Formats: sequence, structure tokens, C-alpha cells
Amino acid sequence: MESLSFVPGPQGPQGPGHLQGRIQRPIHRPHWPSSATPQRQPLTALTALPLIGAALVGRARHGRRSISRGLRRGRRVAVHRAAQDWTRRDQLLDIEKEMQTLWEEEKAYEMDAPEDAPEKYFVTFPFPYMNGKLHLGHAFSITKAEFAARFARLNGKRVLFPFGFHCTGMPIAAAALKLKECIAKRGDATEAEAEATEVEADQADQAAEAAEAAPGVFKGKKSKSVAKTGGLDQYDIMLALGIPEEEIPKFTDPTYWLEYFPPLAIQDMKRFGTAVDWRRTFITTDLNPYFDSFVQWHFQKLKAKYLANGKRQTIFSMTTQQPCADHDRAEGEGVNPQEYTLIKLRVKEIPAEWKEQLGDGEVYLVAATLRPETMYGQTNCFVLPEGEYGFFRTKKGEIFVCSQRSALNMYYQDLMEGDEKNGPSGPNGPTSLMSKTGQDLVGLPLDAPLCQYETIHVLPMFTISMSKGTGVVTSVPAEAPDDYVCLRDWKTRSNWREQYKVKEEWCAPDVVDILTFEDDNEDAGSSDSASAPAICEQMKIGSHREKDKLAAAKKDVYQKGFYSGIMNVGPYKGEKVADVKTKIRDELIEKGEAVAYFEPESKVVARSGDECVVALCEQWYLKYSDEAWTKRVREHVESDFEMFSDASKNALAHAVGWLGDWACSRTFGLGTKLPWDEQWLIESLSDSTIYMAYYTIAHLVESLKAEDLTEEVFDYVFCISETLPKSPGVPKDLLVKMRKEFEYWYPVDLRCSGKDLIQNHLTMSLFNHAAVWEDSKLWPRAFYCNGHVMVNSEKMSKSKGNFLTLEEAISTYSADATRIACADSGDGLQDANFSTESCGKTILRLTTLQAWAEDAKARLPTMRTGDYTFLDEIFNNEINICLENAHTAYRKMLFTDALRCVWYDLENLRSQYSILTNGDVHAEVVERLLESQTITLSPIAPHFCENLWRNVLKKDTLVVKQRWPESKEIDAFLARQYALIQGSLRSFRLQLEKFKSPKKKSKEVPPKPTHAIIFVAKNYKPWQMEVLKVLQGIELNEDNEPMEKNFMGQLREAESIKAFPKQTMKQAMPFASFVMSKEVKARGAEALELELPFDEAAMLRDLSDVIKSQLGVQELQIVSSTEEVGFDLQRDAATPAKPQIVFMAKEMESADT
Repeated sequence: MESLSFVPGPQGPQGPGHLQGRIQRPIHRPHWPSSATPQRQPLTALTALPLIGAALVGRARHGRRSISRGLRRGRRVAVHRAAQDWTRRDQLLDIEKEMQTLWEEEKAYEMDAPEDAPEKYFVTFPFPYMNGKLHLGHAFSITKAEFAARFARLNGKRVLFPFGFHCTGMPIAAAALKLKECIAKRGDATEAEAEATEVEADQADQAAEAAEAAPGVFKGKKSKSVAKTGGLDQYDIMLALGIPEEEIPKFTDPTYWLEYFPPLAIQDMKRFGTAVDWRRTFITTDLNPYFDSFVQWHFQKLKAKYLANGKRQTIFSMTTQQPCADHDRAEGEGVNPQEYTLIKLRVKEIPAEWKEQLGDGEVYLVAATLRPETMYGQTNCFVLPEGEYGFFRTKKGEIFVCSQRSALNMYYQDLMEGDEKNGPSGPNGPTSLMSKTGQDLVGLPLDAPLCQYETIHVLPMFTISMSKGTGVVTSVPAEAPDDYVCLRDWKTRSNWREQYKVKEEWCAPDVVDILTFEDDNEDAGSSDSASAPAICEQMKIGSHREKDKLAAAKKDVYQKGFYSGIMNVGPYKGEKVADVKTKIRDELIEKGEAVAYFEPESKVVARSGDECVVALCEQWYLKYSDEAWTKRVREHVESDFEMFSDASKNALAHAVGWLGDWACSRTFGLGTKLPWDEQWLIESLSDSTIYMAYYTIAHLVESLKAEDLTEEVFDYVFCISETLPKSPGVPKDLLVKMRKEFEYWYPVDLRCSGKDLIQNHLTMSLFNHAAVWEDSKLWPRAFYCNGHVMVNSEKMSKSKGNFLTLEEAISTYSADATRIACADSGDGLQDANFSTESCGKTILRLTTLQAWAEDAKARLPTMRTGDYTFLDEIFNNEINICLENAHTAYRKMLFTDALRCVWYDLENLRSQYSILTNGDVHAEVVERLLESQTITLSPIAPHFCENLWRNVLKKDTLVVKQRWPESKEIDAFLARQYALIQGSLRSFRLQLEKFKSPKKKSKEVPPKPTHAIIFVAKNYKPWQMEVLKVLQGIELNEDNEPMEKNFMGQLREAESIKAFPKQTMKQAMPFASFVMSKEVKARGAEALELELPFDEAAMLRDLSDVIKSQLGVQELQIVSSTEEVGFDLQRDAATPAKPQIVFMAKEMESADT
């Protein structure tokens, strides 16, 4: 390995390829587009990605050369497909490049602690792992922090959004090791392979060119998914990541990953337009000695009270030979060890032909159970007939019969004899003396502990899983529905017994009732009827193959047994199961009749590719089970801690109580060594819980030597000690400055994350803050968690062809179109959907808005000025409503709603304003609308809005430094009038369509209407008013729905309603139902008012020219519904705020307009 040295970066602005704490080595510039020269590939170029997958899969047959040729040909096809007009997208990319340059020149996002103390806002995001490029999943989650940061700036806060890169852990080291082994195994392709590859590649070219795809349509073949299942080796995976072949051998050095990927991530983040202070960026691991010192200080603080050392059962990777924490897992995050009791069923008679292979020692079939207290009810033992069972010698000289998988877990728990557990390549595991199928075991006589029968026998069961437990199931039919139904099957099905060579006497034992229940009744069973038989008969379960029914029965029986079961046999008869369960288990173990056994709760796969086991490991662990520590964290969460949704807060509260002791050390990978025990590395989640504090000083420490960052220095800087340290290497003024930075920025105001980190990282962050800082005022104030992102309603993956790196998304759609699509994808814990079709439409909408803004700005001097008209007042008020709704949505981090307000709603207002005024708009209203939209859309589309602000509106400031637009108090009357206008026009247009449609059974086209009459009602009819009075007393929920579902019943029972004549009652009920389901749902309680607070007829008369223009009629009359002018049906239907219209195609002598 070439020698490495750590070189602190210079102070001041840093280039896109520079990282504080970066490795100094000969420069290897990544072959990737720089932020200064963004690569512009059309959407159709993405269809070349499946060709990469095809080339990689083909490598298994034709060697490495086929892959590189496939990649080159894929790019050639992409170029062929690139002949499309992406002028609008390129226009946005040009704008983005210009604005990024402007922000960098203006140092727009560099934030230091000020001399005064304006309100601050400190936002962070869990730093991404640097084993590849950032992808759309990262981008989606990052936008939550990004939008919140920019919104806080608009509210006058001083905002810090730093960003670092995570390199700690085993994935990089494991991948480098795999790559090294892969390269060692590879040889140059033979000429025959090369020729075969040429033919296949040419055929692939022809097929690809014949399969042209429309923009946005992904056609995927296996690539990443194949890699996960072993179809690709590490070399192929590197190619799939876009690494040039000549660079790939360098990645056998784990530290090269740290040099290669972080600069690319910075590049992509800058192109994405993030408001990050890049002076504060850093990488983790001991290759950054500054951060390394910080982590060591952190763990010295933890060691004082919350760290312990000892042997513990831990999820373990056999490949890396170390504990596998959540971030080291490809599958099974959050899975913990599950403890079972291993019941030893002694084989009473061993077949003679087996004895020679087995030698001395008692032989036991071992069954894993979660209910040791039920062993009094054993009647037999089950095995899977076709299952493979090994005979393994334990360290006590006994022989256990079980599955290979469970034996492997026992071996790592020091129960089994076997080969030594050496090296990262893994062990051979426990030694099997011999193996037999389950059918070979059928009929063996067994001696079972606590069993009421002297001898029980082995029977077949067809539903046993060899991937759970030991493959051996001890049968307790009284309390296990599966056992009861299976035993019943063997008792009653003679054909089965004959086929599987089962003797009838082996099935003879009767069910042993072992429990009674506190809530004995017909449903729960009684002391005379065991729980499992009762529920199986009740659910009519006919066979033990009915898995779904049995699963439901099992859940019910197990819960009832634990919570309300009372022992009916044995020395603990009369005592509750919950009280004696552990006692019975401990006694079985003490007598040597059982063993404690652990395995993962569900499947766990390490990033190194192996399925994990549970191992008994000596290690350092964090005592998150400490009750006092947990209590402090729980109180913080239950206080005013913000999670933005009940579901998120409930999940966090559960994790605080659930999080147990956490293994925090390992021996393989990259990271920081425990300062007092350097054989151990600190695992990747444990070193990443309070690094937000390090951000506050990251831009200042690089002028120091890492060894000067002593415990006393950190204690002072981070406000744990008031004593100014006497450190000759750290100037006093710098110490004071660093402390000032921490005091100003801390605590973290918002941390955004994917929902999967609630159960570990986010919860651990609260615990570790509580461990380091006694004062909860320095603990994080808010977490926001989002779901995963899908692309076009499918999970993002290369196998589906819809996997997008951040660079690809920006180059294909532009940064702002991608950001808008992320905002439009959804909020909260539900998985979001990123739509590529929406991206394409957004490009068009953005450039159309740009063109309108340029035109509007040019025409402002010619627009109307002076006093506002009624419509000007209405639309100014609607702008106020949009601004208030948008502010609320941003504040609540409902970014889809915020986007709707500042993007769709304001655009709709602009359009309606022009329509209703026939283009005679007021200059001030138009300018206010344009400036308001530019500012309020800027958190989501900053480049585009900055360009509007600077180059269209000709402002000499930055839009990213503006304040949220001022708005006056909302005028509710104007808002109701606008809603009435819009609702009336929609209703009128529907009636117009009906008028223009041919009558039934007639092909004659009706004449175009020339006249119209609008009937306006000032008051409701007396019976309608009585109905509304009753409905006013019904309480509504926040969705404007009746709190009382039977409100119609209440209405019928009202005295005033019961007095209605029969005919009126027939009208009243449908009227009430319509008002509540339609009017109240849409407008709220105001829909129940008896009179409008304004003159509806006068308002419509003022707008008569607009209405005539909208409806295309020559004459318009607005008439009171009380006037006798005919059209009785329409007159009668008019109610306040619900005018009715009649169209005519004839000349009228007069028109009241």
C-alpha cells in the first residue's frame, strides 16, 4: 500500500474537489462531469442504462472485455438517441450554472456566528455513506432539510446547513477486499472469448437500436439486483458505478474510496443548488485526525457512565468476523437477537448402524421454543421429512440433532465443537458427525423433560421451516394450534401413516391440558378444554397445511397463554404463566435439560454478502438499557420535541424504550480506534450521533494540529467546562471563537432523515447528547422523517431500469425540475413517488413562467395604475391567502402543499386575474404577484427564482437573502366573494354545455345562446331556514364533516322539523343531506348562514361584462328569484350563494344589466 499522509486543507473557500481532512496522494481526477461543465444527456439516454446491465450479465459468459465493449456501445447508442430538442432543459442548466457561480462569489451560504445574536436555525442531514455516488433517494431526503433551511432564511433567521461524508464501517473495506480477491482471480480473456463477445456485442447493438424508447420510459435488465444475488462480482459492480476500468484497481485500497467519491458528492450537491456551507465539510475515520480526535473525546465521555465490556449475544458477520450493526447490513436493519430455550429431547434408542459414526455421548434432538413453561404438555416431536439434519458434537460431549443453520448459530455461541473461527474469509463451522433426513428420524423414541409421558416419538410435519429455529419442533397440542392439528391429522389419516411409515401407537398420546385462564368462557376455552383444540375447532381448521388460519390461531393462543394463563400442572400449579415462565426456563437449564440459544429475529444479510448469525462476542457496548438514561431521553421526547407527525413521534418514543444495549466496537473496517483499547474500532452508527457539534468548529480546527485537540480543549469549546485550557498549540482567541460558534449554533434545530433511522441513529443521537450534555437545552429540538422514494410508482432499482443518480437526474431534467418533482412527490412517512413525466412537464412550466415574467416586466409601464377596482382588491386578497397557506405549509414541512400554493395556486391566480379583467390588469398587483412567487418558490427552485430576481426583475440583491413577502390581514368577505364568483362561473359553464348539447334522440345541433338570465336569491325559503338552523347546532370536525354520524336522525327529531308537512319533509331531507355533504364540506360552517354578508346580485351586476364574455352571450339579465318572469324551476332552485342561470337563443326587447 502506498504511504498516506493527512494534510489539513487551507482556510477560505474550497474548490469542488477539496475536502477538509482529505487524503494527500498523487491526484487522480475522477472521470465525471464537473460542476462547471454539466453533462447534458437527454432523457432517452437513460435507456442506455439497461445495456450496461446486459453487458455486465454477459460478462459471466464472455469475460471482462465484453463488459467494457458493452459499456462503450451503450454510450454510442445513447448518443444516437440524443438527437432530440432539449433546448428548454439546456436553458435551465445554463441558468443554474450562472446562479451557482453567483452564490459562490457572494459566499451566500457561508455562515459564521455573528457579534450580535439574530435568531439562528441549524439544520443537518445524516451524512451519506461514500461507497458510491449520491442517488435520487439521497436527493429526495436532502430536499427536506434544504427546503426547511431556505424557508428559515426567508423568515429572517441566520441559517447554517453543513454537510459531511460518512466513511466509517465495514462496507468500503469489505468491497475493497472483494475487489482485490476478484482481480486476483481474473485473467485476460482468451481470443475465443473476445471473438464471441464481438458477435454478441454487435447483436446487442442491433437490438438496442431497434428498440428505441420514448423519453421517460425505462427498460431495465438486471444489474444491481444481479449484483446483490451474486450475478456480478465486485469488478462488475465498479463498472456499473461508472468507474473507468483503469481506475478500478486503485479501489482495492479502502482509502482510495474516500478520495474518489466525496469530491463527486460535493460536485453533485453544488449542482443540485444546496444552501450548504462547504467550509465545514469533512470525512470520518481516523484518516481525518481532527474528527478522529473528536470521536475519541466523545467516547471518553461515554466511558465514564455508559460504556461496558463483556460477552454478549450479537448479530454477527461470519465473513468479516465481527458484529454486524444496522449500517453494516444489506438486509435486516433493526433486527435483534431472539432468545429461545433449546429443549433437549434425549434419543432413548440409537439405531445400531449409527453408533459407529456417532461414538460416545448422549444424542438429543433439540427443539427451540419461546414457551418453556408448556413443556408439561409434550406428546411427541416433529421434523420435516425432507429436511437435512446434522448430528453435531457439543463442547460438553453431547450430540445435538438439528439443522445446519442452527448449528452454525450454536457454534458461534460457543456451544458446538468445530474448526477455529479465523480470519475475514470465515470459518468452516461446526463439524457434523453425520447427517440424516427428517424421514430417517421418524419413530425415534424420546425422553422429553417435564413431559407427562415416559416416551414420546418423532413424527413428520410438512410445514416446518428449516430457516427458523432448529428444524425440530416439540409438540404441545394443548397450547400450539399447529401441533394440535398435525397430531390430529396423524391420528385420523391412516393413508398418511402408511406412506410415511408412522405407527399408530406413536400418535396415541392424548392432549395434556396444562393451563387454565383467568377469563374462562366459551370462546377462550375452559379448564376442561385446552386452548389450541378449542380455537382450532372454532375456526374449523381442517389440516395443518392451512397456514394462514393457523397463524391467526397461534397469535391468539400465545397472547392469551402469556397474559391470562394459569399453570394447571407441575409445582407451579395455580400461578400465572407470566410469573413463572422464567423460573421454569432457568430450572430446565440448571438441570441440563435445556440450553439458552439465540438466532436473529429474522434474516440479516451483511453488506459483505453473508447471512448473519448470532454470536457470543466479547465487545464494548453502550448501555442504552440504563433506566435513568432512558428516562431523561423519554422526558425530552415527550416534552415540546417536534417530529411533525404523530406517527413519527410514536415511532421515536417506542424506539427510546425498545433500544437495548448496543455493540459499539468491531475489529474490521474503517473508523476511529477506541482510545483506551486500540484493538477495537468504533462502529459506524456509534461514531455518528453528536457530530453535529463538530460542524460548528470544523472550519476552524484545520489551522491546528490534531494532537492539540485535547479533552480539555473540547470540554471548553463544547461548554462542558468553563476553564480556559492552557494549550500552547491552540491560541486563546481561537478557543474563544470556537466556543462562540458552538454557543451560537447549538442545539440542532432540525435534523432530517429517512424513516429507517428512527430506530437507531436518531434515537442514539438523543441518548448520546444526553450522555455528553446534562442540559437538555443542548439536545436536538426537532427531527423530520420521510419515507422512501419510488420512481414512476415502482421501487427504484437498476433491475427495473429506473435507478437515477443525482448527477443523472440533474443532467437529464435540470436541478430545479428535479427539486420540484421531489417536492411534489409527497411528505411524511409514506413512500413518495418521483414522476419523470412530471419532470418533463416542469421544464416546460418553468420556461413558460420565465417567458411570461419577462413579458410582464416589459409591459409593467403600460399597465393600469391608480385606484384598485373590486377585482384588484379580490386578487390582492387571494395573494394574501396563498402566502399565508404557503407559509403554514412550509412551517409544517408539508412541502407538497407548499408547492401547490406557490406554484399551482399562484399561477392559477395569475391566469384568473387576466381572464376576469379581460387583460386590464393593475401593474402593482401583477408586480406583487410576480415578486411574491419568485420569493416563495425560491426554497424549492432557487436557481430559477434567483435568475428571475436578478435578470428579469433587475434586483441588485440575492433572492436567497430576501424576507418572506409582506401580506395584509385576509379579508374573509372578499375571499367569499371570489369563491362565489368562481363557483358560479363553473356552474354557469356546466349549464352552457348542457344547453349546447343535442337533446336525447335528436341529432339537431341547438342554436348558440345569445341571452341569459341569472336568478339570485337573497333569502332561503322558510323551511330551508329551519333546516339550516338545526344544522348550525351540529359540531363539525377539522374536515368539515359532522362529528355525529347520525346527524340526519337528530334533524328528524327536531321539533321544528317534525312540524313540517309531509311534502315539505320530502324536500327537507335531501336538502339537508346535500348541504352537509357538498356545501359544508367545501365551504365550512359559512355554508349554513341564513344570509350572505354582501349583496350577491350587485356583485354579479358589477361583473356582468366579464360573465357575458366568459359565456359568449350578448345580453345578460340578473333577476331576483322572487320576480315572476317565468322559468319557475330555475327560480325555485336559486339559494343564497347558489345563483341559477337560464340560456336562450332569441332576441330580447330589453335586458337588465
